[in-house]
Amino acid sequence: MNLIDPVTLTLASRALDAASQRHAVHANNIANAHAEGFAPGRVNFEAHLAQVRDTLDSGATLSSADVAELPISVEFLPAGTPVEVENEVAALARNTLHYQALLKAVDRQLGLVSLAVSDGRR
Repeated sequence: MNLIDPVTLTLASRALDAASQRHAVHANNIANAHAEGFAPGRVNFEAHLAQVRDTLDSGATLSSADVAELPISVEFLPAGTPVEVENEVAALARNTLHYQALLKAVDRQLGLVSLAVSDGRR
């Protein structure tokens, strides 16, 4: 029995990558909020996760390699689209909490593996 499924660990890793990219995009949007002609960005990862869910719902299986190739794309709004700084700051805070929750979940799972490998000795 696997304590953590390799596909789950890979998916958590990609989600952490997406959260990191999202953090950078929000920070860039905030930094350039008043720049003339700036095109704010948005990270698109959840749509790709929906495709994974649909694949699994259809009864198919996924490998770690399939999950590792999930794209993390940045889409840009039209240049000059106003950046609502308050919304960006709130999204940045929400993303920070999401990132921390993902890290905590992965840390707990890897801690269980470490405990199992060391036969419970520290």
